[in-house]
Amino acid sequence: MANYTRIGTASLRQIPFDFKGNVERVLIAIKKAQDAEVNLLLLPELALTGYGCEDNFTFQEFNQASEVALYKVIERFTTINHSFKHSMLVALGMPLMYPGGQIFNAIAIFSQAGLHGFSCKQFLARSGLHYEPRWFERWERGKVVLHPKFKVPMGDIVVDADGLRIGFETCEDSWISNRPGRDLYQRNVDVILNPSASHFAVGKYTTREQFVREGSRAFGVVYAYANLSGTENGTSIYDAGCLIASEGQIISKGDRLNVKDVLLNHTLVNISANRVSRIVNSESIKNDETNSVTIAINLSQQSEALKILKLHKQAQSANDNLPNFWHGLHGDDLAFTEISYAISNGLWDWMIRTRTSGFVVSLSGGADSGLVSTLVYLSQRLALQQLGSKVYSSRIAQCLSSSIPQRHAGQDKLKWLKQDIMPLLLWCLYQSTENSSQTTLNAAQQVSKEIGARFDHWDIQPLVQKFTNLVNGLYSNNPLSWEKDDITLQNIQARARSPGIWMIANRENKLLIATSNLSESALGYATMDGDTSGVIAAISGISKSTIRKMNLWLEKVGMPIQSDAGFQRVRLNELKWINLQQPTAELRPDAQTDEEDLMPYEVCDFIMECYLVKQMWPKSILIELLITGYGKKYDVKQLGCFVERWFKLFCRNPWKRYGTRAGFHIEQISLDPKTFHRFPLLNSGFSEPLEQMWNYIKTNSTDASD
Repeated sequence: MANYTRIGTASLRQIPFDFKGNVERVLIAIKKAQDAEVNLLLLPELALTGYGCEDNFTFQEFNQASEVALYKVIERFTTINHSFKHSMLVALGMPLMYPGGQIFNAIAIFSQAGLHGFSCKQFLARSGLHYEPRWFERWERGKVVLHPKFKVPMGDIVVDADGLRIGFETCEDSWISNRPGRDLYQRNVDVILNPSASHFAVGKYTTREQFVREGSRAFGVVYAYANLSGTENGTSIYDAGCLIASEGQIISKGDRLNVKDVLLNHTLVNISANRVSRIVNSESIKNDETNSVTIAINLSQQSEALKILKLHKQAQSANDNLPNFWHGLHGDDLAFTEISYAISNGLWDWMIRTRTSGFVVSLSGGADSGLVSTLVYLSQRLALQQLGSKVYSSRIAQCLSSSIPQRHAGQDKLKWLKQDIMPLLLWCLYQSTENSSQTTLNAAQQVSKEIGARFDHWDIQPLVQKFTNLVNGLYSNNPLSWEKDDITLQNIQARARSPGIWMIANRENKLLIATSNLSESALGYATMDGDTSGVIAAISGISKSTIRKMNLWLEKVGMPIQSDAGFQRVRLNELKWINLQQPTAELRPDAQTDEEDLMPYEVCDFIMECYLVKQMWPKSILIELLITGYGKKYDVKQLGCFVERWFKLFCRNPWKRYGTRAGFHIEQISLDPKTFHRFPLLNSGFSEPLEQMWNYIKTNSTDASD
């Protein structure tokens, strides 16, 4: 075996149940890898079907269709590509049915010579968004059997390709302390392949880099990681970001949050260099070959050093590597860039996959609807840049019922996007009542103008008054008043905004975006059939604190993008009209702010994080507030009131969370009861834990406030 081999990792935007399309994208990835002279190609976890097939994973007909799809991939690979000049081994994630009923999360390993075996996942993800044990059986470490139908080994296998030893960790396998890589080190592997379906969350990419780098260093291997891409099931966004590490360092990074169907990342690796760390390590190596699958193909680059270097430089030019600007992002700048790109990806997929002609937003001139509208624009800006004008135009044309204005020769593509395309794709509507202000109207107008959206304004006060008169007709001696019917009179304004904008969405074949956020979802500070109306809740996975900071960042700093002219920032200056305001629903005659109605958003979001991430109850959260500095800003009893109000509202409104629109998972936490945090609709309201918190305050108030 020679020293060098070329490893490729590919990200795919797969679609549940689209077997024909999924097969084609797999074959595109294989063809791109062939052109780059890749020897070993890794595709993501469950890439053949998509990760988000949910309960269909247990359907026999679904699994039979998966097997047919695998046969088609291998047949096309082995027959059409007979002129391929060098050997290539492919690892492809798929569900695998064992005769008798069990379903396994597996990796099919095949080459031009055919199917060689299956590696099966050992640790199944079951936290947060994941419910893998509902569908799959975990595989026992060290066990290998012969699949009765395919007649190849399946299980905890190591592939030996002419002396190049390859082992596998599948997604969750690498996140746990007792990861299979420990055993693979003992089994003397040279390469560990990790096919993953790791959904996006802010900051998660950094963690992936850490375990990939550490896997390479600790196990003395080349470590390759491939992830899915796109908004598969409509809520989970996969951010790609393939990685290859060697000698304990990340040596190649694939692009992230790109709307292309296939992204290929590849590089030349030195196998012998990684073997040195195993040679000098004092730990003994097992020589047990019983679970090895031997393949009579050579996956090495046999050329002389200068030829290898030349081929390497040629191949790198076709790489879908991470744009350079990502490497210089840190802190909030990195987090807000990730969020902008992730939601833009999600909105693009919803429009393209539903074949709808864009979006409608009830733009109030506030922080939430302002961010939603700008993200629709950013989604188009990114897609145009990533796909190029020709492909972008063809995708948009498939969504719009009317023909799109073509870009003229020499026309600036950004002006073309804003002036010709955006008015067709985004319709913003400001719906005023007698409580609306000129400030929010102006903000809505200016933001719409800057992003090129169509903008309209109508007055819904006559509708509100008509509903009020109808109800007053049933209470002739007790008419509605702000003194005793505050919530009722606020909510009818929010609800009256829904029917008209739904009519526009229906007539225009557009998707109405709900504008509720994560903080409001926790406290039920949203009107059902009002601001919760829509098809997709684009920012429901973001806290209000983050939304306010993001709007300021988009105004002052801007979202980074790799443009034709190089790296630049997309700043949205007109967001200043939103950022100057305090968040307000504008539903009362008197001055109203969200934080006066609820509590400071920074406290609300801190309590939410303590509850969901640290899994704390009221007394522990109060103590956490005190020791992290909030005791210097607020009296301990005021903090106690905040905690009590948060839990009472949280427990009173779980039915709202069940009834709100599906949204994207963005931050580490989520309140989606269908996929993340399940909570009883009927409950005691945390009355006993709150009583314990107040007893703590009563007995420790002097010490606690110090």
